[in-house]
Amino acid sequence: MADLAERSPGFFEASGGYKSSLAPTYTDQTANGLARCIIDWIILHGGDAQRVNTTGMMRKIKGEMKWTISGSRRGSADIHAIVNGRALSVEVKVGKDRMSTFQREEQARVERAGGLYYVATSMPDFIEWFTLNIKNR
Repeated sequence: MADLAERSPGFFEASGGYKSSLAPTYTDQTANGLARCIIDWIILHGGDAQRVNTTGMMRKIKGEMKWTISGSRRGSADIHAIVNGRALSVEVKVGKDRMSTFQREEQARVERAGGLYYVATSMPDFIEWFTLNIKNR
């Protein structure tokens, strides 16, 4: 922010100065970062995509905190999208993260139904796959 203040002082002050926050940069080094990159890429290329949360959540029920399960099917992919009229599910795996049995079953279910399924480990690999399997079809 100091660099921005020095290079463009008028803009810096008009945008809120040090009270403002900069948008996070794109990265494919974390699962959340890679998911964000992929979703934005799909939308930028005319598709629609959303992140799917399959974990449950803590809720206060009758004064007691309880863990409630998600309504999503176990193993559901991290990203659900529609591109060129086709369903696309993307599972994000970064670092040592690996597919679970439930995720493999979900992949088979999606592919049997005629949908596309991709396991994303990096943005360059996803772009290459997307170009070969979606953009050029």
